[in-house]
Amino acid sequence: MASYLAFMAHRDDELNIAGTLMRLLADGHRCVVACITNGSRGGLYDRPEDERKRIARAEFGASTEIIGCETRWLDINEHDFPKPEWQIEARKRIFETLCEVDPDCLILHPGPPLPQYDYHEHHWLAAQLPYAESYSASNPNYARERGLKEMGGVPPIYHMCPIGTPMVPDRYVNITDYLDRKLQAAECYESQMEFLADHDRINFVEVHRAQSIVYGSYCGVPAAEGFCTSPAWNRLVAEAGLPE
Repeated sequence: MASYLAFMAHRDDELNIAGTLMRLLADGHRCVVACITNGSRGGLYDRPEDERKRIARAEFGASTEIIGCETRWLDINEHDFPKPEWQIEARKRIFETLCEVDPDCLILHPGPPLPQYDYHEHHWLAAQLPYAESYSASNPNYARERGLKEMGGVPPIYHMCPIGTPMVPDRYVNITDYLDRKLQAAECYESQMEFLADHDRINFVEVHRAQSIVYGSYCGVPAAEGFCTSPAWNRLVAEAGLPE
C-alpha cells in the first residue's frame, strides 16, 4: 500500500483529482488531502469572516467524506497566504504535515519546474512551498531539530491539471466509474457554486463534468483526470505512479 499526499490551496481544489483519489483508495492505498487556506475570502460577501471559514471547512469535510480520503486543515487565512511572514508559517505547517504523513507520492498544483502555472496566485504558492519543503523534510538535519521524524525519502510529484488552465497532461487516470461520485462531492460546495456563478460566470459542477469528459476524450475513455509528471531530478521513480 502506498501513501499519497495532495496539497490544495483551497477547499474544492481536491475536486480536480477526486476520481483519482477514489481509484487509489479502492486499490487499498492511503490518500490524504491537506487544505492550506481556510476560506476567509471565499465568497459569501454578506457573512462575517468566521462564518465564511466555518462554512468552508464544513463543505470541505462533506466533499472529502464522499471521496473517502483523510484530511488535514492547515488553517491559513486566504488574504494572509501571499504575505512573506505568513508563508513562513505555512511552510512550517506544510513541513509538519509532510513528516507526519510520510508520503510515497505528492500531488500538487501546477508550478515549478513545469513551464506553466495556473491562474491563481494561491495555487502557485501551494505548489512551490510543498515542493521545496518536501526536499527538506526528508533530511534528518531539518526534521530532527524540530522534534520530528523525517520522511523516508524524496517523493515523486504529479501536478494536477486544474479547471480553467489549458494544460496538456502526460498522464491520464480513467475515472469513468467515479465521475458521478466526483460530481456529488462537487455539489457539497454550495457557497462556491454561488460565488463562481457570480464572479466567473461558470457552473461549478458542470465545468468539472466537462473537463473530465474532455480529458477522457484525449485518452479514449468516457471520463479521465490529467496530470503532468515533475521533470525535476530525483522526483521520478520507475515503480511508483498513478493507476492506469
